[in-house]
Amino acid sequence: MSHDGNQIPTPADLADMDCDDVRDVLSARLDGEAHADETAVADQHLATCAECRTFAQRLAAVDRNVRVRSAEAVPDLVARVVAGARPTRSGRVDWLRPALAWVAVVMLVQSAPALVLGDAAGANPHMARHLGAFGAALAIGFAYAAWRPHRASGLLPFTGALVATTIVSAITDSAHGGVRPLAEGAHVAELAGLVLLWMIAGSPGWPRHVRAVRSWRSPDGRSVRPPSATT
Repeated sequence: MSHDGNQIPTPADLADMDCDDVRDVLSARLDGEAHADETAVADQHLATCAECRTFAQRLAAVDRNVRVRSAEAVPDLVARVVAGARPTRSGRVDWLRPALAWVAVVMLVQSAPALVLGDAAGANPHMARHLGAFGAALAIGFAYAAWRPHRASGLLPFTGALVATTIVSAITDSAHGGVRPLAEGAHVAELAGLVLLWMIAGSPGWPRHVRAVRSWRSPDGRSVRPPSATT
């Protein structure tokens, strides 16, 4: 054929098709790239050419073998994934969610004077409102985790970094005499909220075998060591 690239063949090109051209069309048809006029001429050629018919049969067999084959074996990872999962705590520790909600309420009450009135010890009104906004935002995050516990894992990294840096700065200020230790008591609620959030998220980082030994119960409700821990 005299056409190049993706140019649509003309009737003159199709009239000059030989066996090599027909075999190119047969291959292109399997890939869905042949033009309708080309395939029509190729089919007419196959009716009169035994060698091209044999080629077409072999080409079709190869295509079937490549496209239709047994699925490759895939390792079963279900047990490994389930074993590594740390689902949201539920069941007999449902008290965590109300406790976290209560912490959120306490933090909102603590943040209200600074956020609304700009009143915070040692800070001008502008800075006080920033501190109040920080506390209120953290309280809202805790309240949301108590309402939607499956979101706790996503909130944990940011909340952990925020509370940790706040606690470190409070300890540093107290050590240098910048503030009285009792004045930093408001951070206790933040720390309590972080611990509750961590527990709701499945206690990431806590050894699973220790948690299993401490929480396993027999069918009759007695606290006992699991069979794997008694051997």
